[in-house]
Amino acid sequence: MHESRFSLKNPTTRARVLLAIVILVALVIRVGFWVAVVGFDHPGWGDEPDYHIIATHIADGEGFRGPAGHPTACRPPLYPIVLGGLYRITGPDPDAGRVFQIVLGVLIVFLVYLLAARIFSRKVALLAAALAAINPGLVYLSALLMTENLYTALLLALVLLMVTEHRSDRVSYARFAVAGVLAGLCCLARPMALLFALLVPAVTLFLGRGDVGRRVRASAVLLVVAVLVIAPWPIRNRVTLGEWVTFTTHGGITFYESNNRLTYKVPAFRGAVVLPRTAVPEWDRLADLDEFELDREAWSLGWKFIRENPELLPAMGAWKFLRFWRLDSGLKLEPTVGGGGSPLARLAATVDLGLVYWAVVIPLFVFGLAATWRRRRDLVLLYGVIVVHTLLALAFHGSIRSRAPVEPVIVIFAAATVGWIARRLRKRRAAVGASGSSGAASCRETPGTL
Repeated sequence: MHESRFSLKNPTTRARVLLAIVILVALVIRVGFWVAVVGFDHPGWGDEPDYHIIATHIADGEGFRGPAGHPTACRPPLYPIVLGGLYRITGPDPDAGRVFQIVLGVLIVFLVYLLAARIFSRKVALLAAALAAINPGLVYLSALLMTENLYTALLLALVLLMVTEHRSDRVSYARFAVAGVLAGLCCLARPMALLFALLVPAVTLFLGRGDVGRRVRASAVLLVVAVLVIAPWPIRNRVTLGEWVTFTTHGGITFYESNNRLTYKVPAFRGAVVLPRTAVPEWDRLADLDEFELDREAWSLGWKFIRENPELLPAMGAWKFLRFWRLDSGLKLEPTVGGGGSPLARLAATVDLGLVYWAVVIPLFVFGLAATWRRRRDLVLLYGVIVVHTLLALAFHGSIRSRAPVEPVIVIFAAATVGWIARRLRKRRAAVGASGSSGAASCRETPGTL
């Protein structure tokens, strides 16, 4: 008798049901965080107002304009453009944007499952998805109008596609073309993706399967398509603004905020940025510059500090690294107007729930890196996500936001650790059982030995 396809005894059906439950939990947690902690009609904080204002201008047909109402390149373009498209349908409503963020957050959980299932197993994938569903950093960013969710979803899709490609015996040009689209979109979402976009074809060339010449051509396809996806934005900037801006004019000030004398001397700024921005050295002079001059001058000041203080770099790098990989998440939240009265909002304002989560998950992740090392060829792109974003944190600053794209990789390796432990325990029990059975048989054969 065969099992019914829809029976819970069927492993495939059971996995689908459990995945559906995990997805539902991820949705409920994110909606609950938005409603109970962030609240409706939240005005936004940090970068949120900029993205909302730019998206509103786009929705109104005014183009990519900043808070001052002028054309700008002050932010990476993809997220405001996507948000502006949503606002064109819903009106400029931040809550509509937060719903979109939640959808992206749930999509990330699903992509974690697909990637972990492709590399490891369905059991590991289900646990990884469950850990992603309750990951404090991912939950937190799912309620905020920021780029991380869109970028992380695109990045995971790119890694999943290339893992599938690298496990194939035949190079697919079509797959590499799609990968080029995803790589280009990642760069337009967050310029930090450029390093990873260059890593992907390098991995293909040196570790991919199939004919070398075909791999070279496929990698070229990826790079050409990525350039074609990116190209309209710098061309727009040249035509509209009179300047060649590849991604954004925000990089320089972020770099300088992270690399100046105050980020070394002031303990509160170590590994982070100088806040408020008006406190950064020479801000009075920078404030009088236009967008493009400020970007160039800020880059120059940051590099000048590094050149003149090379002896400070080891300590500053260590602070950035420790802040990027800290267990203390720093996600204590002040209750907002919309959600301030709820018990969950008060809990979020007083307890760092991330500390409990990461104190368990990070050690599992570290052990997972060692336990799965023999499969390093299959896992090289996951390593790439970790290394690229850690290096970027060392160049700029460490934060939970900048670690967001690494969180899916963290939970996949943590789940792999649990799977590795479970396999070891099963083997040990099987060995003990086999030994016991062998001993019992021996006793029956030679009863006089007792």
